Formats: sequence, C-alpha cells, structure tokens
Amino acid sequence: MIDWLAYFTPTNVTVTETGPCRFEHDHLCSDTEDVTVVIDGLILNQKELFQRYGADDFLQLVLTMRHDQPKVFFKEFRGPFTGLYYDKQARQAVVFTNHTGDSAVFHYQSETLQAFSSNFMLLLEFLQREHIDVHFDEKAAHWMLTFGYLIDDATFVKEIKRLRAGKALYLDQGHWTEQRYHCFSSNTLSITENETIERIDTLFRQAVKRCFDKDLEYGFKRHLVDMSAGMDSRMVNCVAKTLGYGPITNISYSQTGSEEEVLSKQASKLFGNEMVFEALDNHEFIYDIDTLLRGNFGTYLYTGITGGARLLSRLDFSQFGAEQTGQLGDITIGTFVKGNSIAVDPEAVRLSHRLPLRFDPNPELFENQDLFSLYTRGFMGAMSSWFIRKQYTFALSPFTDVDFMGFCYDLPIAMRKGHNLYWKWVECYYPEALEVPSSRKRMPVTTAQKAFDLMSRAYHKGLKMGRKLLFKAGWVPSRIRPEASMNPYEYWYDTDPRIREFFETYYREHRSLLVGSQTLLDEVDAMFRSDAMLDKLMALTVLGAANNFIPSLANPSSPATT
Repeated sequence: MIDWLAYFTPTNVTVTETGPCRFEHDHLCSDTEDVTVVIDGLILNQKELFQRYGADDFLQLVLTMRHDQPKVFFKEFRGPFTGLYYDKQARQAVVFTNHTGDSAVFHYQSETLQAFSSNFMLLLEFLQREHIDVHFDEKAAHWMLTFGYLIDDATFVKEIKRLRAGKALYLDQGHWTEQRYHCFSSNTLSITENETIERIDTLFRQAVKRCFDKDLEYGFKRHLVDMSAGMDSRMVNCVAKTLGYGPITNISYSQTGSEEEVLSKQASKLFGNEMVFEALDNHEFIYDIDTLLRGNFGTYLYTGITGGARLLSRLDFSQFGAEQTGQLGDITIGTFVKGNSIAVDPEAVRLSHRLPLRFDPNPELFENQDLFSLYTRGFMGAMSSWFIRKQYTFALSPFTDVDFMGFCYDLPIAMRKGHNLYWKWVECYYPEALEVPSSRKRMPVTTAQKAFDLMSRAYHKGLKMGRKLLFKAGWVPSRIRPEASMNPYEYWYDTDPRIREFFETYYREHRSLLVGSQTLLDEVDAMFRSDAMLDKLMALTVLGAANNFIPSLANPSSPATT
C-alpha cells in the first residue's frame, strides 16, 4: 500500500511515495505548474462526488471541490484518506487526515523544515537521513503505561506529532496552524424511537454499500469480512448478504475452544460464508514485538492486533479488496458511557489504573464523556490496528461512516445506553442474526432478570477467585482456563515457560534504555512486576518503543541524545 512523504523548505515542496498501489483510482499524486496534490486512501463516495460535481477524473474533482470550498474541500470525502494540497502561486497549503483519524498524518516542524507523512516510520527514517536528532517522549510513554494507547498528538518521538481525527494543518503567509474541520456532536436530535431505528437502518445500508461497492469497483468478486463472536461484524455480514453481496470469506482468530471460535464459526455458517480461522494456541505473535510496534507506530499495545497480522500475511490478496470490519459498532449505536454523569473524566478510558496520572490529558473542550471516549479510546485506541492492516489492504467499517456515525452521536445518550437501540434495530430488521448466540449480553430489564444477572456475576466471580486460589496452591496449571478468552494471556504466561523467558529477557536487555528518566523507569518496573498481564504488556511496549524509534538509545554511538 502506498505511503507518502512531503517536506517543505522556504522555497520548495518535495513529495515522495513508496509501496504498491492497489487502489489506483483512489490515489492521486499530481505536480503541475500551479499545484501539488497528494491524496491516498479509499474515497468510498467518489462516484457520488463525480456525479455531484460533474467531474471525469480524480484531479478534476479535487480542483473543482477546492474551488467551491478552498479550506475544507476534503470534508466531503468518506472513508480512510490522507492528503496534501499546495497552491504554488498563493504559497498556501493544507495537510489533512480523515474524520476518524484511522488514516493519520504524522508531522515534524522546525523553522527551516516542515515534513509530513502518512507513515510514522517513513517520517522517522527521513529525519535520520537529514541528521535531525530525535528524543524519547516521556509523556507518550506514560500514556502507554496508563491508557494503553496514545491519547493526544504525541508519539514516542518528541519531534514527531500526530494529526488527529477531523483536523488539518494550514500554511498561509509562511505560518502553519492546526484547525479542526470536523467534530461529531451529541444530543442534538429530537426523534421518536421508531424513526430512529428506521434511519439507522437506512444509513447503515448506505454505509455497507459504500464499503462493498469499492471491492466491486476494482473487480474483486469475493469480499473479505471479519467475523467475531459479537454482533458488530455479524451485522456487517448480515446486511451485506441482505443487499446481495457475495461470496464472502470470513476471517477469525482466537484460542481454540473459546467463545470467540465457537460463535464466530456458527455465525459464518449461518450466513453460508467461507471461514478462514487462525488458532492462537501457539501464541507466536507475542514474540513479534519489534515488528508489530513498527507496524502500529507505537500508538497502541504491541499485541493489540493479536494474531491478525500473521493471518493477514498468509492471505492471497489478489482475491480480495478491502478488509471489511465491524470496528466501533458497539459504541456507535451504543455508547462508552455507563453512568449518568457527562463530565469528561480521563480515568474512564484507562486500560490500567496501577499508576497515578502524572500529566493532565487535554480534553479539548469535548462536550461530554461520550465524545471524549470516542476520540481517544475509540479512534486512537481501538482503530490503531488499521496501521498494521494497511500493510496488506485498507480496513473499512460501515459503523465509522461519517453520515451513519454522525446520526448516531446526534441521538440522546440515554437512547443509546445499554445497547437497547442496537438490539431493537436487529430485532426489527434482521432477526435472523439472532439465531446464533452472541458474546454481547443484553442488559437485564425486569427485576427477575436483574436478580439472575447479579447471581450469575457473583457465581462466575467466585469461580475465578477459586481458580486463582487453586493456582497459587499449585493444584491447577493456570489462574484461568484456556478457553476463557479469545486471547488468554494469563493461561499462556502461566503454562508456557518460553513466554516468561521472553518477557524477562526483553525487559532485562532493554530496561537500561530508560536510565535517563528515573521516574519513568520506576513506572516501567512497577508495571512489569505486576501480576496483571496487561500491565506487563504495557511495560514491554514502552521498552520496545525506545528500542525501535530512538536510535541514540538502541545505539549509543548515534549522535542523537535523550
């Protein structure tokens, strides 16, 4: 897949590209006497825009759209995309990422050089070639040790920042400024429940059509679609079948015998799809720390994609177009918010609470917790695996379609809580999707249901506590059962001495990279010595970032310093 790099000097702009182009009609790289334009991604509504603006090709479309909306012409694009537009005569430029930030732009700026890239590693390598010193960002490391992902514009390299969802950088009169061109709103609609469900279905079908039509546009007759034990990917498959798309190949990966394997296979069979399943019993992906970190740019836990990268590497992508996913479905029709308070609380989106926060995250004046969670844990956490997926193809999710997501977030939060709206939509339009159980459990409503749910939770909590006691006494091999999770890290760690040896070796060999900051080193030590596997993975991710992104740390002979 193509990645681009552009750098500005006081008198010139230079653009370079690398990688194969699978979707050439959605890619644009043009340098004329008047403009330099680079756009890469999948513009899912490109045909709609061609018709609306009367354009015959992508460049003509961009020029026409910019004429009408000079600063935000790209706001009408739908899908994953990044780009740059430079007006040579006016010496004005704009660099942009998409509405949801899954196709990020990374940038470096100094008085004499401004560089931008769709690939963090490409930009980092450029800075190294230019002999520009880079330094480890302690704040980014702290975010990883607390949130489990990077929540603002920081990267592990101080000199490189990330352009986040719905934002653009503008050059005018020699100065660069960052501006937000799009932000989802909340609680603005007054609409009946029946009207809401009907509108959800209409917009979701439109979003699915946009995603799957892109495959057909490039001649891919077979669609590659994720399938999990939950409802989100299932609904993508279900609606796609209803709309007549097929054949479909499902992909899934998990521990053998887990609910994820059992239910995903049942759902795939329900829709008559082909299934490619990757068993994670050998958990080899855990040892891919350096490869995975360089693939996700250190934006999330290195194990965030689990076995997905290995599975994708074994597929024959001459048969498939995009990877269709159900990403963020649970918090689009549903919500992150569980309580009644709407106040922004960063603590609510942390993956670990072992350490106190040393820096105050900037809530950026988000109007409520729901939107703050969406832009942090949703866009910057959950969707970070798309950077790795892009090594093979673009990932798509109908749930992140701007028109669909925008409508859902305009609904009152009370209407979306507890996934009640989600279940009513499925029951009303796609009851066949409920023929197979789901890992997503419905919220209890009646007193009897609530009592049963409470007893069930207490029972299973007791089983977990009992097993941990048996494990400590040496009577069972692990604190959890192997089939307890699609990724039973605790079971793997308890029963496989190779993992314990790998963790200890990687920690011991790279711990010294952080000796320049005793506070950070103490935090990494505390997290690594925790009994919780998630804490250990956070610590290793930070050590891996120092090893892979800062040459002066991994190689002391490098001229850069910390």
